[in-house]
Amino acid sequence: MDSFTHIVLGAATGGAVLGKKAGNKALFWGALAGSIPDFDVAITPLVEPTKSLFIHRGFTHSILFALLLAPLLGKLMAKIHREISSRQWALLALCAMLVHSLIDSLNTYGTALLEPFSGARLAFDSIGIIDFTLLLPLLVLMAFAVFSPRSPSRQKILSWVAMGYTLLFVSFTVVNKTWIERTIRKELSMQGIDYLRLKTAPLSLTNFLWMVLAEDSTGYHIGYLSNFDRNRIKFSYVERNSHLLGNRSTNPKIENLIRFSEGYYALNRKPDGSLWMYDLRFSGMAFDSKDNWYVFSFRLTEIGENDIEVSRSHPDRQIGISTLAPYWKRTFYPNR
Repeated sequence: MDSFTHIVLGAATGGAVLGKKAGNKALFWGALAGSIPDFDVAITPLVEPTKSLFIHRGFTHSILFALLLAPLLGKLMAKIHREISSRQWALLALCAMLVHSLIDSLNTYGTALLEPFSGARLAFDSIGIIDFTLLLPLLVLMAFAVFSPRSPSRQKILSWVAMGYTLLFVSFTVVNKTWIERTIRKELSMQGIDYLRLKTAPLSLTNFLWMVLAEDSTGYHIGYLSNFDRNRIKFSYVERNSHLLGNRSTNPKIENLIRFSEGYYALNRKPDGSLWMYDLRFSGMAFDSKDNWYVFSFRLTEIGENDIEVSRSHPDRQIGISTLAPYWKRTFYPNR
C-alpha cells in the first residue's frame, strides 16, 4: 500500500491496542511502527537494480522481523512513556508492523512474510497500491480520533471502527476478485480465447476497475473489466518476444526479472535500438495508451554476447488530472 495508508492504518492499530491508556501517544507510535517495514526503501538505491526488487518487501516485512524488533521498540517507548509497560508498547509495535505486512500481501508486488526461511512472496492481487475507498474513510475516522484527546474511550472506539472497516474492505476485495475472475473466465470462453494462466489485479484508486492478463504460449491477451461493465471485454494482444533475449535468457539479472514478474513479462526493441523489458502485472492509469501503459520498465543494455546491464525506470502509474477523468468514465460509466 501507499505510505499514507500505512501511517493512518498504523495509527488506528495503535489506538485499538492502547488508545484508552495512551491516547494520541498510541496513535503516534502506531503510525511510526506501522511505517517501519517500508524503511527498506533507503537500502534499495544502493543495490543492483534486479536484486533491489527483492529487498523491498523482503525481510523488513517478515513475521520474524516484527517479532525481533517489537520488544526493542517496546523498551524504547516505555523509557519515554513510563506509565505504560514495555510489554504493552511491544504489543502495539508488533500489531502495527504485522498489519502493514499483511495488507501489503494483498497487493501485486508480493510480500516475503516468511523470510529468511522462505523467499516466497505472497501476493493475492485484491487491492491496488492506493485505494481511496480505504484511505479516505480511515483518514476521517482517525482525524476525529486525533482531535478527541480528552476522550480516550472515544479514541479507542474510533480506532476499532477503523480497523473493522479495514477488515470489511479487505473481505469485499476478496469477494470482488472472485466475482471478477468468474466473469472473465466466462468472457474468455465466449470469445474463444485459449490461455495457460490468468492474472487479475485492480488498478489504483478504487477496487472497481481491474486489469486482465490471459497468457498463452507466445504472449498475453490484455483487457479491463469494471464492476459496472455491461459490454464485452475488448482484449488487445502483446507478444512476449522472449527471443529478443538471445543467449542472455540465463543471465542471473534476467532470471531475477523473470522471477520478480512471475513470468508475466514482455520485451520490446525500440526504433533507437534499445531493448526494454516490462513487468505486465502492474497497469498504469494510461490504460488506453500502449506507450505509457507500463509501470515497471527495465532498459537492458547488451554487453558482449552474454552479459547485460539493467537500469530501472522509476515506477510511473500515470496518476494525474489528465488520467482521472478517463479512469472515472471507464470505471463508472463504461457503457457510454
